[in-house]
Amino acid sequence: MDTLFINHRASGRQRHDMDIFIGVCQVVFLLLFNLNLCGCYRVVCAGRLKVESDIIHMGTSLTVHCQSNTERCGRQFAIEIDGQTVFEITNCSVITTEITVNQPNPRVLCKVKENNKWHLVCRQNLKAGYPPSKPTKFACITHRYSEYVNCSMGVLTETHLLTNYTVQFKHERTSQSLLYEIKNGHVSIPRSVFNETMTYQVLVKGRNALGEANSTFTFSVLDSVIPSTPEITKVEFKNRSFIIHWKSDDPSVKPELRFRSIHNNQDWGLGSVIELQAGLIQMQESLVPFIPYQLELRVCVTSANCSMWSRTFNITIPGKAPTSKLDVWRDITKNTVDQHQDVTVFWKPYTPDNNSGGLLQYKLSYKEKGRVHELNCSAYATQYTLRLSLEVTEMNVSAVTSSGSSPSAPVNLIYTGKPAPIITHLSPAPGGTVRLGWDLSHYRKGLERIMGIVIQWQQSPMALQWKKLGKDYNNTFLEGMQDGVLYNISLYIEEANGISDPAFGQVYSKEKKPLIGPDVSVNPVGDKHILIEWKELDQENQRGFITHYTIYFQRHKDKMLLHNTTLPSAYPRSLSWKLQDPLESFDVLVSAWNSAGEGPKGKAATCYIHRSMTCGKMFETNKNTDKMIAGFCLVAAVPMVILANLMYLKCVRQRMMKMCMSMGVSWLFENLPKFDNSNAIKLLKDESYSGWEPLPRDIDPPLTPVEEVNPSWTRQDSYPTVLHQDVPEIPVERQSCIECPYKPQRTEDVYETTEEEVKEEEEDQFSLLMSPSPVPYDFSWDLTSIPVINSRLNSFLTIDGGLGSLSVLGSFLSTPLPALHNDEVMENDGKNMEADELGHSTFISQTVHCSDLESCRINSSPYSPQGICFRFSIPEDV
Repeated sequence: MDTLFINHRASGRQRHDMDIFIGVCQVVFLLLFNLNLCGCYRVVCAGRLKVESDIIHMGTSLTVHCQSNTERCGRQFAIEIDGQTVFEITNCSVITTEITVNQPNPRVLCKVKENNKWHLVCRQNLKAGYPPSKPTKFACITHRYSEYVNCSMGVLTETHLLTNYTVQFKHERTSQSLLYEIKNGHVSIPRSVFNETMTYQVLVKGRNALGEANSTFTFSVLDSVIPSTPEITKVEFKNRSFIIHWKSDDPSVKPELRFRSIHNNQDWGLGSVIELQAGLIQMQESLVPFIPYQLELRVCVTSANCSMWSRTFNITIPGKAPTSKLDVWRDITKNTVDQHQDVTVFWKPYTPDNNSGGLLQYKLSYKEKGRVHELNCSAYATQYTLRLSLEVTEMNVSAVTSSGSSPSAPVNLIYTGKPAPIITHLSPAPGGTVRLGWDLSHYRKGLERIMGIVIQWQQSPMALQWKKLGKDYNNTFLEGMQDGVLYNISLYIEEANGISDPAFGQVYSKEKKPLIGPDVSVNPVGDKHILIEWKELDQENQRGFITHYTIYFQRHKDKMLLHNTTLPSAYPRSLSWKLQDPLESFDVLVSAWNSAGEGPKGKAATCYIHRSMTCGKMFETNKNTDKMIAGFCLVAAVPMVILANLMYLKCVRQRMMKMCMSMGVSWLFENLPKFDNSNAIKLLKDESYSGWEPLPRDIDPPLTPVEEVNPSWTRQDSYPTVLHQDVPEIPVERQSCIECPYKPQRTEDVYETTEEEVKEEEEDQFSLLMSPSPVPYDFSWDLTSIPVINSRLNSFLTIDGGLGSLSVLGSFLSTPLPALHNDEVMENDGKNMEADELGHSTFISQTVHCSDLESCRINSSPYSPQGICFRFSIPEDV
């Protein structure tokens, strides 16, 4: 058993080792068949690919033969060069074509298509290039103390093939021949093999698979000795120039310098240098500050015998401090009451030619009460405003750069009070400029004290420009002005002790038409007289000097021009005008003119002529008032509409009623009779019956005395006391309307109120009946005076015209009647009557004809409210 177990373990170990071996073999085969590594495996061809030569001249034609091992006609063959198909044909097994090779190392491939899949026939890698060209340059150099001669060769054309170059030195007398191989265009030869006093013939030869070429030169060791390569050791910047320190092993040599900028990748340029002493030169070119440069130095014995260029020395040129003063000016507003002055100092930044250093800030300084105050402004600032006392008479402005500060520029704050120069000419000039001329003849005695002339022009207080000229100038051109913009010109004389009074002027470099028209107003001033007034245009809308205005009159309804008139600008901006018959509504418009032409018309002012004339702003005011009233009405209507919509909700009405009752007097909220809900009113409004005329016997009902009557019974929901009059007792019969012309109508649609209407009416009525009241309501019934009819009534009229519900009185006013058939007809005094089926002892309202209503009112009981005839169904045993 143990032996069996051991054998089982050994066999399992062997299977495990075999699995590992199989896995390694699979990986190896996978790599062999999937990796396309050149030289790792050989491509198995399914045919042959034959070319004329493996190495060909680039750009020439090459014949290619491709033959498949399998011969089967109708197959498609293709030739590819570097993955691009250059030839394709259908054949059995052999194809031939010519191709042109333009790549250095092309790969030619032949393939065949079978079963819609391309298969490789064979492929071949070719080499293409050029034969070597003749060397055009070969030179050998050595230094005085060097042990080797270094030779280099220049080749014009790249061959793209393996090319071997050799150099052979021959001497005819001694038959000495030295052969060396040139690698990468250079070769180093021991200096000891040469006779330095002899001249050698040099043969340089190049050879590759396509051919060879050679060139002949001469060589002498003495002629090849050049100075040793110098070295730049230090560069110093002094007095806005830089000095280069260098060293060399050869004496009596002349240094040469070249430089270039790193940023722009410029070509080398030769610099002009001055040799201060041995190993010390100064460069005269001005380089751009803060730009990195590269310097290289060489030394020459003659112009043809110079050393190699030294190693590159990198430098960055620092900036130069400005040497000129800033161009400064000021604008002063003095306040003698508070003894101070508001001074705005202006300065112009340096141009790149004047400043080679990095600008850091501007510094302002002034002296006040024996102390010097300094202010620092941003490098981007061009002005600064500060408040100073009147004792400050001068300020200084300087620019601070990374290379130093500029000289301080003084700003004089003193007015000398001397007269201003006389402006002799101020007019626009071509090119958007202005020509300014002046006269200083009145300054002849003090002309030597004049330092210069200052011209200031500005279009706004913050957009100020100035220009300083010498005292010999008497005219200038001002540039940089915008068309259609008014400029204020000020001219000053600058002296050492202050500034003169200014001479003022205004000018446009070029006028443009006005931008808009003036606003006009028209007011009646008398019978058929109106006063037209207009406002002056804003300065930015004038765009020129206004010369005159044109007033236009046009008919309001169709805008037809009626009349126009022109007024000069010097004329007051108003016009009194007399209206001509026939009078009709008209508009008044005004336009402005300058040298460029007429501008657009302004807003129209309208005169409405009806019974009374209303013009211009008065009518606008009325329209504005109407708009305000309409706005107020709209604002007030919104909450009213919301409240009206809420009143349709019963819960809202009840809540508002309770709130008002709790806040006000009780009698104000009594539930008054609703006449519109009475059956009488409803019957009177019914137009389905023919009209009726009053009888001749119609008289007003007599006034009845009021007396108190004790109630015959007590009811919880008692009705109000009914006023009555003693009248003869009328005998009661089953149908007491024998003498009453009332005729119940047979109709299928009986007037019945819905449960919601009854419920709402009962709430309104009983809320009043059950409300606390100090007056007791006595209710007496005289059933003998009430006409009776066998039908249902849901309500009755009270004395106050209200509609009361009789559903609570059905138990004692009537008893259930036997049900009648729908087709049963009751006759009474020759009158037919059809009763509806009665299933209970309730009352239903009846339809009353207007013709019958009059006679019923006359013969009815006076206890009936408003003389209306009421009929009730009562038990027969009453």
